[in-house]
Amino acid sequence: MEKKSRNNYVFYVFLAVSIVIAIIAEVFGFKGSALAAANIAHAKAAMPPVPSSSGTAIAHQLSIIAKEVKPAKPFFVSTVGKWIAPIMYLGAFALLANGVMHLDPKREKANEVGVGIITLIVGIMWWPFLIAMSVVQGLGPLTNFVVGLAGMYAFFFIALGTTQALKIPSKKQLGAVAILIGWLTGVYAYFFLTAPAPGGGTWVYHFTIAGVWFIAMNLAGLFMMGALKNEKLLGWVVTFAALYTFAIPAVLWSMPPGKQGPF
Repeated sequence: MEKKSRNNYVFYVFLAVSIVIAIIAEVFGFKGSALAAANIAHAKAAMPPVPSSSGTAIAHQLSIIAKEVKPAKPFFVSTVGKWIAPIMYLGAFALLANGVMHLDPKREKANEVGVGIITLIVGIMWWPFLIAMSVVQGLGPLTNFVVGLAGMYAFFFIALGTTQALKIPSKKQLGAVAILIGWLTGVYAYFFLTAPAPGGGTWVYHFTIAGVWFIAMNLAGLFMMGALKNEKLLGWVVTFAALYTFAIPAVLWSMPPGKQGPF
C-alpha cells in the first residue's frame, strides 16, 4: 500500500510539472516573437539615411539590402540536411520499441534484448549525422547548441541499448545519467521559451518537446533507480514522446518549404 501511494505521489508530481510547463508556454509563448519584432525595428532605425539626391548612394544601399534579405539555401535541402527526417524517424523507432516494452512489465511479448539492439543501432547511426552537421555548421550559430542536445541522447541510446542487449546490471548508474540529461534538457526548454527564433516567431513547439523529454527522462531515471514502480506509466510517456517529439517533427521536416509548421 505504501509503495502504491509513493507511485501515485510521483505520478501527480510530474503531472503537476507538465501542467505548469503548459501554462508557462501559453503565458510567455509570444515573448520571443515580440523580441524578434523589436530587434527588426531597432535594425531599421539604425540604418543610415539615404540622400535622396544621390542615385549612387541609393543603388549602393539597395545592393546591401538585397544581400541581407536574399534567401539562403535552406539547410534541410542540403546534402546533410536531407538526413534530418530519417534520423528523427530512427529516434521514433527506438523510443516506440522501448515504450511498448515498458507497457509489458511481465515481458510476456516484449524482448529486452531485441529492444536493446534496436536502441543501440539507432544511437550509433545518429553520430555520423551529428558530426557532419557540426562540420558544415548547418544551423549557423545554433549548430553546436542543438548538436550538444542531440549528442546527449545519442549517447544515452547507445548506453541503454548496450545494457539491454548484453543484460548488463547498471540501471542505477544509467538512471542517474538519465535524470541529469532530463534536467539539462530543462535548460534547453528555458532557452526555447525565452529566445526568439532566427526567422522571427517563437520556439514554443520546441519548448514543449524539451518539456516532454524533461518528464520522460526523469521518469526513466526514477524507474531505473527503483524509485518508480509503475512501469506502464513510463511506457505511456515514452510512447507519447516517440510520436510527439520525433515522428511528428520528422513528418514536418519532410514537407516542402513553407509547409513545415513550427520548423
